[in-house]
Amino acid sequence: MRLIFALLSTLLLAQCATPGRDNDFQVGAAEDAYVIIGIAKAPNIDTPRYDMLWRLVDETGAFTDYDDERALNVETNSNSIRVRGIPGEFITARIRPGVYALDGVYAIIRDGRLDYYADGLILGPERPSFEVRAGEAIYLGIWQVDLEDTRAVTRPWRIDGADLRAAMEQVDALRGEVRIRQTVPRAVPCNPQRMNTMSQRRVC
Repeated sequence: MRLIFALLSTLLLAQCATPGRDNDFQVGAAEDAYVIIGIAKAPNIDTPRYDMLWRLVDETGAFTDYDDERALNVETNSNSIRVRGIPGEFITARIRPGVYALDGVYAIIRDGRLDYYADGLILGPERPSFEVRAGEAIYLGIWQVDLEDTRAVTRPWRIDGADLRAAMEQVDALRGEVRIRQTVPRAVPCNPQRMNTMSQRRVC
């Protein structure tokens, strides 16, 4: 009997010591939202690093003030999910619920010891957007990023449930169904300004 109690105590302690799933995103119960998006470089040039910026839109239809808590940054060569046979990488993020619109895309091109920059700010006002509610998990498909002349650009490439299922095999911190969400055009005005005093990048 003592052996049984000892084994049960050991099992209980092991469960307490093992990180639980309390921090997982539970569809339908979470107060925030969950987004999965793919980003793939165009096959003609693989050198640049890209950052695609989606920002929260307020009740008046304008961008909210820029900060990390009101934005979704989708970066290449980041801590992302890669799936054999599928171009690019998948980014997962927990964000505030609401309407998000694409501010633009930015590229950094490394040439020896020098960095060159390609701005892709969307002056608009029309731009892609999506809405996500509290407790929702959505998939926005794979977006292709590229350089056109001196500008960084992005466009939706494909949105396929097979890609989503393949990516989900490597996502542990989400419980529940992920819905495919198409972006829609939305007019959001842009007043270009420097992101900060240390950066050449412009945001709306």
